[in-house]
Amino acid sequence: MNNSSVTLAKILTYSGTLPLLASLVFVYFPITGVDGNFVFKTYSAIIISFLCGIHWAVYLFYSEKCPRHLLLASNAVALLAWCSLLLMHRPEATLLQSLCFIYLLTLDLKLRDAGILPEWFFALRRNASIIVVVCLAGVALLS
Repeated sequence: MNNSSVTLAKILTYSGTLPLLASLVFVYFPITGVDGNFVFKTYSAIIISFLCGIHWAVYLFYSEKCPRHLLLASNAVALLAWCSLLLMHRPEATLLQSLCFIYLLTLDLKLRDAGILPEWFFALRRNASIIVVVCLAGVALLS
């Protein structure tokens, strides 16, 4: 990727954390008619599914270099994200989503180590995952 594409990817990734930060504010400072917990956990589940889709694409293009379980793991994690929505107002939902983000990051580490993901992308994913897990911890404090 050229520098402008990398910069755009970074801008979009960090911008993608803004809805989590905004909904975290709604969790701590409720606004009438807005369920901050619902907004936060739903967006989080969507992002988990999005990351699982990235793993699918990586496997489709680099299957010979990928861990064999990548497709199964990404499907299982996407289903766990959906299950977390069934536990919406329970602390287990936040824990489950945190574990999903952490697990997906470990898969990205394996993909980086296999030479599939570039270092800049792994660093970006790591930073975004830290932001998300810290936000999830903030929600967990009120659950």
